[in-house]
Amino acid sequence: MQRMSNQVKNMRIVLLMLFAALSLSVSAQTITLKGNVKDATGEPIIGASVVEKGNTSNGTITDLDGNFSLKVPSKANVIISYIGMKTQDVAVKGQNSINVILYDDAQSLDEVVVIGYGSVKKKDLTGSVSTVQGSELAKIPVSSAAQALTGRLAGVQITTSDGSPDAEMIIRVRGGGSITGDNSPLYIVDGFPVSSISDVAPGDIQDITVLKDASSTAIYGSQGANGVVLITTKSAKGGKTQVSYNGYIQGKKLLRKIDVMNPYEFVMFNYEKAAMRNSISSFEKRFGAFGDLDLYKYQEAADYQDEMFGHPDLSQSHNISITGGNDKTKFSLSGTYINDGSLMKDNGYNRFNLNFKLNHEITKGLKLDFGTRISDTTVKGVGTGGGTYKIRSYDALMKAPVNGFYDFTDVDTSDMSDEELEQYQNDTMTLQEKVDQYWRRKQERRFNFTGGVTWNILKGLTYRLEGGYDYTFFQQKDWYGAKSSKAIQDGNKLPMGEWNKKDTYKYRITNTINWKHSFNQIHDVDLMVGQEIVVSNNESNTMVGKYFQSEITPEKMFASMASNSGETGSRTISSTLGQPDKTASFFGRLNYGYKDRYLATVTVRADGSSKFIRGNRWGIFPAAALAWRISQEEFMEPTQNWLSNLKLRFSYGQAGNNRIGSGMYETLYKAYSSSKYYGAGGYLNPHYTLANSQMANPNLKWETTITRNGGLDFGFLHERISGTLDFYWNTTKDLLVERQIVAPGYSSVQENIGQTSNRGVELSLNATIIQTKDFMLSANFNIGINRNKVDKLAGTNEMSYNSGGFSSDTKEQDDYRVIVGEPLGLVYGFVYDGIYGVDDFVTYTDANGRTQFQFDNKGNFILKEGIPNNSYLSGSNAGVRPGAMKLKDLDKSGDIDKNDRQIIGRTAPKHTGGFGLNATWKGLDLSVMFNWVYGNQIYNMDKIASTQSYRTTYANLREYMGAGSAWTYLDRTSGEIVTDYETLKSMNENKSYWSPLTIPDGNPLVTSWAIEDGSYLRLQNLTLGYTLPKEWTKKFACSQLRLYCTLNNVWTWTNYSGYDPEVNSSIRNSKTSGITPGADYSAYPKAFSWTAGVNITF
Repeated sequence: MQRMSNQVKNMRIVLLMLFAALSLSVSAQTITLKGNVKDATGEPIIGASVVEKGNTSNGTITDLDGNFSLKVPSKANVIISYIGMKTQDVAVKGQNSINVILYDDAQSLDEVVVIGYGSVKKKDLTGSVSTVQGSELAKIPVSSAAQALTGRLAGVQITTSDGSPDAEMIIRVRGGGSITGDNSPLYIVDGFPVSSISDVAPGDIQDITVLKDASSTAIYGSQGANGVVLITTKSAKGGKTQVSYNGYIQGKKLLRKIDVMNPYEFVMFNYEKAAMRNSISSFEKRFGAFGDLDLYKYQEAADYQDEMFGHPDLSQSHNISITGGNDKTKFSLSGTYINDGSLMKDNGYNRFNLNFKLNHEITKGLKLDFGTRISDTTVKGVGTGGGTYKIRSYDALMKAPVNGFYDFTDVDTSDMSDEELEQYQNDTMTLQEKVDQYWRRKQERRFNFTGGVTWNILKGLTYRLEGGYDYTFFQQKDWYGAKSSKAIQDGNKLPMGEWNKKDTYKYRITNTINWKHSFNQIHDVDLMVGQEIVVSNNESNTMVGKYFQSEITPEKMFASMASNSGETGSRTISSTLGQPDKTASFFGRLNYGYKDRYLATVTVRADGSSKFIRGNRWGIFPAAALAWRISQEEFMEPTQNWLSNLKLRFSYGQAGNNRIGSGMYETLYKAYSSSKYYGAGGYLNPHYTLANSQMANPNLKWETTITRNGGLDFGFLHERISGTLDFYWNTTKDLLVERQIVAPGYSSVQENIGQTSNRGVELSLNATIIQTKDFMLSANFNIGINRNKVDKLAGTNEMSYNSGGFSSDTKEQDDYRVIVGEPLGLVYGFVYDGIYGVDDFVTYTDANGRTQFQFDNKGNFILKEGIPNNSYLSGSNAGVRPGAMKLKDLDKSGDIDKNDRQIIGRTAPKHTGGFGLNATWKGLDLSVMFNWVYGNQIYNMDKIASTQSYRTTYANLREYMGAGSAWTYLDRTSGEIVTDYETLKSMNENKSYWSPLTIPDGNPLVTSWAIEDGSYLRLQNLTLGYTLPKEWTKKFACSQLRLYCTLNNVWTWTNYSGYDPEVNSSIRNSKTSGITPGADYSAYPKAFSWTAGVNITF
């Protein structure tokens, strides 16, 4: 027994030792892992999943402080994940404690980007596309969506024609290829094509996408040649009803003024002009004798720039939006009211917007959506649009600062001629009184309705029917007071008015079928085919009324014209019913992806347009694109810690353009009656006449743009640094060009002639520089470089155009050229070559040994041999004499004439771009945005007008045209005109400018002196905001409350001498404004503005 007992005892000891060994072994392999999980800002992540890799049953989640505890094998890996964050695979390696940071899961790559007739994740894009979120635009309180985009997108140049209330926002995507056609991109708002986005309230925008290459735009076929701008307004949302209010007030101020002559320099200059032109008596009747002119040294000048632009009204904007619904029905409703004041008194505009969206699930798989956009915009005030009978901005420069005796005595005007009366009234009226003689109201009402049905037929198979209707009513009323130039010349010195109306209609019906399927999660196919019909038409009316009572108000005048009440002695009406513009389309797109790495897109669209004759109506526009997501390759796995995205893209395709008037391929007639034609019984006999001045051309066909694009998308450090680099080459062939002709009854013809090209590079960068718990700093940068060239023109190497600024006043009116081998936007004129000096003229030595000028038998100065003679341009006022402007004799003929002109200005910029900074610290947020344009030149037409007495008897000029800087012939001691060699030479030593008296008053000279560098860098806006803590906002029954202050157009670094270098005012004066850009003619100055606002969510 004892022996057995010992054996058992020994066995127990052995078993105990074996159990202990096993326990120690198990204890050595299993540990309790503790850790903490935070995001990139240092905030703890609550509820993050922590799971043992390969054993999903062993896991836990983080607590309120981001901590966790989990028993795992010492050599295991743990998978830590959280929704929206990049999953981390961490090797334990025997550690008892780990700290993990989860980064955003490159969520920008999973953002859904709206493309034509659908959407796609950003990571799956194969084309060149740029997107701006509405949340970014919301930070900038502006009244226009295009204004908010300025400087934000590479390759997209946005220029404001000037600073007027109805200034046109000119958007160019990669330069644009048309010559006389419209280079604007196609605008699509919620799927519906519109002519402008100026009426879209920025607060209603969810996102804006710009399609740049043909692989993206070809789906729009005939309209996509110049790029596509897609705007999606805020969608209906379900859940608890939410109410938001955004509002601001805004003040404006003229940022800079242009220096002009003071009263003394003004009267001395005009005395000199009178003496040179033998009209001293007229001058003395108004300003006094020469001996009394010193009195004007002590007279204060009127500040007409302040009078015209120094009384801006306060602006305000209010937006209220409501969203809500349930699982089946969701809605969104917003209303916006904007009252935008302007620098000029009684100028500005107001706009009301209503935006409504409704989504309803009828049954499972069948959904209905409906949208309504209504806008009502009214522009008031005449602005500075120029024109023969309107106000010009340079009136504030050239108006006499003093009126001599007119300021103190009454003048009998009863015996004055119309010309004398007009001159007297222009001279004596204040600018505000002159502005008050013009009254204008422009109104545009737009009603846009869209609806659609989406039917999910099978899994992955969807059918959608969309329909839309857009109606726009436009009217403009112009009233001319009895003292206006228009009424004096055309209305028998009585008030008159013009009333223009236009109704535009557009219908759209689209059917699409979409099929999406993934084969074994390897092959991803997305196929869409569709059909679309778009029909549009317009009707316009013009009414002119004359000879109203002298005291009639604008409101009564137009009421009388509408009712034909007899209060007017004359009323003429003309109406035009446009031809319907019809387009039928078939299109399709195939997106294919292999292993989420290799991507391909094939698109084709066929458009048939009623603008072309049968046989030329259909255009087919194909496109293809390939992309390779290099970062998803297995061999790139070692780079995943720092390289989050690397994608290479290539695309090639075609898009079309048919932006010409309807019916240009056929000869059109209209009924016309005239008192000169009578039928039987003496009744008027209607006859037919040509409906337009363009000759019919049955050979018209589609203009086509071919694009080639290569791009690289990249992202580093979990997308903290990301960007896009694109290279492109666009060729536009069969250009639709309006060519001037000389033919009976016609002035031009539309033809397919020529080819242009645009080559360029675009770079966009975004970086999150600092991101902590309380502080974030990010930056963005973009640059676009574009080189435009005219490749060929059929039958010619050169075409000439008139900007229209000076109408027909210039000696040579064709101040722009289109030349093969050169870019568009060429200013054509004479080359400034300094000033004629005293030694350029024939002299002799008199008996006293003094040098004297030799004159011809008419008393004119005689040029030395070899000195070019510009008498062709200088006219008879002063002739060619010392102090006149000298121009280069390019053809070496000895005389300056129209053959001595060349390219003097290039208005296309070398590159454009923008950069910005965004920072947040606790509740504070700061946003700064800069934009720039470099390498363009501006044709400063205002400078030409305000350095000579253009159309004005007693004109004030720019300060440097006074005797201190410019040549003079007046001896200010004696009041005599000097022709003596020695005296002229000593009087004008070191003078920098010619005498303005040597240029005819009515014939401006287009010279290289008026071409200026238009480059600028602008601090576009600066915003500082503060979001109140939630514990504070609860007291106000709101979930969020943000206060902010914004400064717009804060500072501009430029060498340009005009009001603002961002100008393209010829857009208003010429049908060919697309090829006469960069002109500054009577541009309304841009304003500096401050804004104070609030964002509230209830």
